[in-house]
Amino acid sequence: MSKIREQISLAILIVIYLLASVRYFPGRAMQSIVETLIHMLSVAPINLGATLVIVAVLQRLVKERLPFFRTLRLFLVVAICLEFILGLAHFFEMNGAA
Repeated sequence: MSKIREQISLAILIVIYLLASVRYFPGRAMQSIVETLIHMLSVAPINLGATLVIVAVLQRLVKERLPFFRTLRLFLVVAICLEFILGLAHFFEMNGAA
């Protein structure tokens, strides 16, 4: 039962990450898709680097390896936090506030 819960929560995190990564341009669907893909590919190394640093620190603290799914979950949480901040910046840029 706990294995199913872990998989469901991981799937929910993936969906939230994908929704947070979307860069929407009203009336221009193709540009929205292209900009979303470019954005995801350009931000992924930052997320990966931050996750590796956090995982390294956690492994030093607990003196054992983290399981892959826990590392993946940590990557998604870091990515969602960063995407939220970048999404706000994109929104304000599109509305002329920045």
